Amino acid sequence: MTPLPGETLLWEGRALPGLRPRIDKPANILFGLAMIAFALFWMDRALRDGGIMWLAGLPFLGFGLRMAVVPVWGPRIAARLSRYALTDRRALIETRWPLIGSRWHSMTITPATLVDADGSPMTLTLRSALAGPRGTADETLIFHRLDDGAEVLALIRQIQRNTAGGAP
Repeated sequence: MTPLPGETLLWEGRALPGLRPRIDKPANILFGLAMIAFALFWMDRALRDGGIMWLAGLPFLGFGLRMAVVPVWGPRIAARLSRYALTDRRALIETRWPLIGSRWHSMTITPATLVDADGSPMTLTLRSALAGPRGTADETLIFHRLDDGAEVLALIRQIQRNTAGGAP
């Protein structure tokens, strides 16, 4: 990861393997599984009858997969494909998706940035509010399962102190 001109790279890391699947909303997952079953039933019957009506089941299949699979396995897959970094001003996440390429997310760290530390190995969640023409929006970055989470948390606190005092 390359910092912007004038920035200093302080830390780079990756998530440790073993992030557990998230099951926050079981009702949504069950509904998604029912949608997948309906779509597969529809597509099977339509294929047996011939023609192209089986294609009408594809949106339902996609919707069901989006509801049942992505919330459960998406964060785990994203954490495995991501690299994390801290500069003297920002937190960065680069996720390299196969076939899609790299996606970058960054957050400027200020004294107002909220940092939650959870678990062992430590997961750090950074939150800040962004004011814009349409009101305030929350911004969140998550560094999953860090082996050196305590060190990273200390670096973030130091960045917050430096930006509060006006130092670079």
